[in-house]
Amino acid sequence: MKVAHLFCLILCLFFAVFVHAQEQPDPAKEAKLRQAVMKDIKKVCAPQRRQTDKEWQAMIMSSEVNRILVKNALLAVERDNLDNYWEAVSKVDCMEDY
Repeated sequence: MKVAHLFCLILCLFFAVFVHAQEQPDPAKEAKLRQAVMKDIKKVCAPQRRQTDKEWQAMIMSSEVNRILVKNALLAVERDNLDNYWEAVSKVDCMEDY
């Protein structure tokens, strides 16, 4: 009986390791999602100054609060929660006064 329990435990652990190995984040997918989030933030902010996208993104991401909000927006996309996504995007400081 103990052998059967041990076998089941090992089988469950093996399955858990296999599932965890399948969930490795894809850097290309994450970069694409981040670009989509930044695109939506740019629509909300409507920057007044002429800047390249990289300059504008660097300015937005220079704030710790904005970095956390972008991370929250990415998490909301992963969880398919549009309400939290738009809440995070709308709270981003557009930094137009700086």
